[in-house]
Amino acid sequence: MARQGMYNKNCIKLTISHHLTVRKKINEPQLSTKEKLKLIKKEKKQKLKQKRARLIVRNLPFEATEETLREHFEKFGELEDVKILKKEDGKLVGCGFIQYKLVQKAAKARHHLNGKPFLDREINVDFALGKDKFKNKQNVKIKQEDEVKIKEEPVDPPEIQETVDEIKNESEGNEDIKADKTEENTVISDEENESEEGEDIEESDQEEVQEEEEDIDEPPVKKPKFESNDVVEGRTVFIKNVPFSATNDDLKECMKQFGPIYYALICVDKFTEHSKGTAFVKFCNVEDAEKALAAGTELTLLGNILDCQRALARNEVREKNSAKKQDKTVIKDSRNLYLVKEGVILAGSKAAEGVSASDMAKRLQLEQYKTQMLRNLNMFVSQERLVVHNLPASWDDNKLRDLIKNNSPKNSFIKEARIMRDMRNMDASGVGKSKEFGFVTFARHEDAIAALRSLNNNPKIFSAHRRPIVAFSIENRSMLKAKQKRLEKSRLKNPKCKDFDPNVKKTDEEKKRKRENTANLEEERNFVGVAAKPGVQKMRSRYNLKTQAKLHHENLKKEKKKNKFAKKTLKEKKQDFTKQPKQKMNNKKEANDQFAKLVSSYKKKLLTVVPEVKKTKWYN
Repeated sequence: MARQGMYNKNCIKLTISHHLTVRKKINEPQLSTKEKLKLIKKEKKQKLKQKRARLIVRNLPFEATEETLREHFEKFGELEDVKILKKEDGKLVGCGFIQYKLVQKAAKARHHLNGKPFLDREINVDFALGKDKFKNKQNVKIKQEDEVKIKEEPVDPPEIQETVDEIKNESEGNEDIKADKTEENTVISDEENESEEGEDIEESDQEEVQEEEEDIDEPPVKKPKFESNDVVEGRTVFIKNVPFSATNDDLKECMKQFGPIYYALICVDKFTEHSKGTAFVKFCNVEDAEKALAAGTELTLLGNILDCQRALARNEVREKNSAKKQDKTVIKDSRNLYLVKEGVILAGSKAAEGVSASDMAKRLQLEQYKTQMLRNLNMFVSQERLVVHNLPASWDDNKLRDLIKNNSPKNSFIKEARIMRDMRNMDASGVGKSKEFGFVTFARHEDAIAALRSLNNNPKIFSAHRRPIVAFSIENRSMLKAKQKRLEKSRLKNPKCKDFDPNVKKTDEEKKRKRENTANLEEERNFVGVAAKPGVQKMRSRYNLKTQAKLHHENLKKEKKKNKFAKKTLKEKKQDFTKQPKQKMNNKKEANDQFAKLVSSYKKKLLTVVPEVKKTKWYN
C-alpha cells in the first residue's frame, strides 16, 4: 500500500509539471524567424570574441603536457582552456591550442614566446585562423607554386591579387589587437582540426541557420559597425605629462575627485612596453569632464602637473596629421630618447634584488654619463648598437660574439662585436689591455632589444655579484655623417668599385694644385709689405715709424713670453734637462804666484829632519 501511495504522488507531480510547462509555452510569445536568426548570430559572435584570444602552438615537444603548457603561458594572463591535440592512437601531433580571457594578453604571449625555446625546443606561437581563411591561404600557396613551376599556363592576375589582398588584410587583423572585426568562421590549426565534438556542434548550428534562411525570402540585413560617441559627447579626456611610474589605478584615484569614471588607461609602447606619458580617462557625465579640463595646473599626480585636453576623434587626428605633413612641421623623436630607459634598474624593484653595491654604483655612473652626453643635440641613441659593460678582462672579440649569438634570436645577424682596448698599455704580443666593455651592432632593432632583455642583469652569465650591464649606445651624428662621406668618396675614387668616377679624381688633383699655388703666393708676399695702390689715399697717423717700432717691440716681447710658457713636448723637455759636460779648469802657473812659493817653502821647513843634539850636563 505504501508503495502504491508513493507511485500515485509521483504521477501527480509529473502531471502538474507538464501542465505548467504547457502553460508557459502558451503564455510565452512565439519568436519569429528573424529574431531566432538574431539570437543565433549573437551566440556566434560571443563564441568568436572568445576565439579571438585563441593561440595555436606548433612544434611542441612530445614531452609536453597540458600542465607544463599552462605554467609556461600563465605568466602573461589568465587562461580559460589549454588543449594538446592527439591522434587516435593517443600519440601527440606536436600542436596545441591556448585560450586566453583577453586578446591583449594573447598578443603579449605571442610577442614574447614566438620562436623561444620550450623544453629545449623552439615553438611557433600565432593566432589561430578560421577554416575558410586557412583553406584560402592554402589555395593561394598552391596557385603561387603552380605559377612558379609552369610559366606557360595562363593566369588571371586580378583574381590572384584579390585573394592575396584578402589574406593580407586577415593576417593584419589578427595582429591588430584593437581592431573590431566580426568573424564568422570557427578556429582551426594549420595542420589538424580541433576535436570532433566541436565540429559536430558547428555543423548542426549551420544546418539550422540554412533551414531557417530557406523559409525566408528576404536576405539578412548587415549591421553597421559600432562606433562610440564618447569623444563627440565630450566625456573623454586626453591627459599629457603622466609620470612613467604611474599605474591605471593611480590615475583613476586621482581623477575620481571630479566624478564617477568608466575607465582610466595609460598609453603603452608596443615594443618597449613602457608608458608613453599620456593617458585617456572616460567620465560618466559631461560636466565632470569639463571640470577636469578646467582644473589647470592644480591637478597633479606623483609630483607631475597633468595637462588635460579634449580627446579628438580618429578623423580629426588624421586631418591634423595630414595638415602637419603638408606644413612639414611634424616633430619626431629623431634622437630615439625613449630607448634611454630600456634596461634601467630601479632601487626597490624585483630586478634590483641580489644586485651588488658596486654594480649599482656603476649603473648610476653610466646614467649620469648618458644625461651629460645627450645635452649635445648632435648625440642620439642608436637603435641597432649596444654597449656591454662588466666584461671579464681576459675576454676577446670572439668570446663576446659567441655570448651575443647564444642570447639573441636565431635568425639575427651581428655586424660587429668588438671589445675596447687601451693601446697605451700593450702586452708582449702587442695587444692592448681590455677596458672591460665592448660594442655590438645588429642588423635589426628587434634583435637588439631581444639580446638586451636576455643579457642585462642576468646572474647566470658571469656571477651573481658581477652581472652584465647592457644598454643602447649613444652615437654622434656629425661623426657618422663625416664617416659616410669618406666612404662615398673612397668608393668614387676606387677603380675596382662599381661607383668609380674618374672625374672625381681629376677634380681632387686640380684642387690640390690650386692650394699649392695659393700657398706659394702667400709665402712670397709675406715679406714684401704693404702693396701700393693708385689713388689719393695717404698714410694714417698710426702708421708712423715711431708707433710702428713700439708695436713691433711689444709684439716681440709677447712672442718671447708665449714661447717661455708654452707647453712643450716630451722630447723638448728632455733636451732642456740634459746634463752639460763639465768645463776644464785652466791651471795657473806657479811661477807667477808668490803665495804658492811661500806655502811650498814653509812645507819644506816643516818636513826637514832636525839633527839630534847630544845631552850634556847643565853646568857645561
